[in-house]
Amino acid sequence: MTTPTCVDAAVADLAAVESFCDLWEKAWNDRDGDAVAALCAQDLVYDEPALGETVYGRDAIRALVNLMTSTIPDYSFRRLGLYAEVTRPAILVAWHLTGTVAGTDHPIEFHGDDRLELGDDGLVHAYRCVYDNKHVLSQFAAAAAGRA
Repeated sequence: MTTPTCVDAAVADLAAVESFCDLWEKAWNDRDGDAVAALCAQDLVYDEPALGETVYGRDAIRALVNLMTSTIPDYSFRRLGLYAEVTRPAILVAWHLTGTVAGTDHPIEFHGDDRLELGDDGLVHAYRCVYDNKHVLSQFAAAAAGRA
């Protein structure tokens, strides 16, 4: 897979930014942990509310894709917006997730933002995912209560 580079052109080359984000969205929606990891640097710094801590490296992001696939097997991300940083190579991707909690017929739905900081190699070096984790956990709790 060839990664479009949008470093040094976060605003000037919107087509490159959109192309990178198309790959990002497709890799997640394909539930392809290897493809998501390939868009990230080996030294990735990753903040994810569901993990409760900062994790590092491609293996961490690959593991999260696998975790999401096992807990929300039919998840789907839909991009709501795309914003490029003016002063540095960073992208904010607004998204909406829908799916069904594994082992139930309980739907789950929430929105969030991914902040992707790109390195000179065109890969994600820092990734901060932001969403209302309490809201998400309450949906999982409701699904568990429905199972009982």
